Amino acid sequence: MKKIIAFLFSLSVVVYWSGALTYAQGKGGSSHGPSVNQGHSQSAVNGHQPKADWQTKFNERFQNDPAFHSRIQSLLPPGSDLKTAESGFTNHGQFIAALHVSQNLNIPFDQLKAKMTGVTATSAAQTNTAPMSLGKAIQTLRPNLSASQANEEAKRAEKQAAVTIKTQQTT
Repeated sequence: MKKIIAFLFSLSVVVYWSGALTYAQGKGGSSHGPSVNQGHSQSAVNGHQPKADWQTKFNERFQNDPAFHSRIQSLLPPGSDLKTAESGFTNHGQFIAALHVSQNLNIPFDQLKAKMTGVTATSAAQTNTAPMSLGKAIQTLRPNLSASQANEEAKRAEKQAAVTIKTQQTT
């Protein structure tokens, strides 16, 4: 009987501490926001917005904030539509980072988007492949870059995206 009680007590301590550690990891006082590569699959759990919401809020800001509008417009490929360009991305950070990589490395945005979202649209059909991270997509489209160089370019673009997101109208 003592063995069963000791086992249950030990099990309850392990369960308690594993839950506390998980809670601490998810709610840690991190001062930086979500990663640009982070999706919104746990929107109800961690407070992130669902995919449709980020696009709606992003489009509202694009329309209502002239400084943000100007910055995003300068990153978009000539003649492209914002709604078409942003479709398929999991969040605005990922989308803006892709825009920066396209501009920084002179990679056609549609090719980069296809690698990152896993969706290639042709005039005849649509092909789905496994989505790639920004770093992997860079390395695939610029094979002359090493994996570490591609990842450094991805980090650079993520930092640029964070600055772009913070762009505000100065009054």
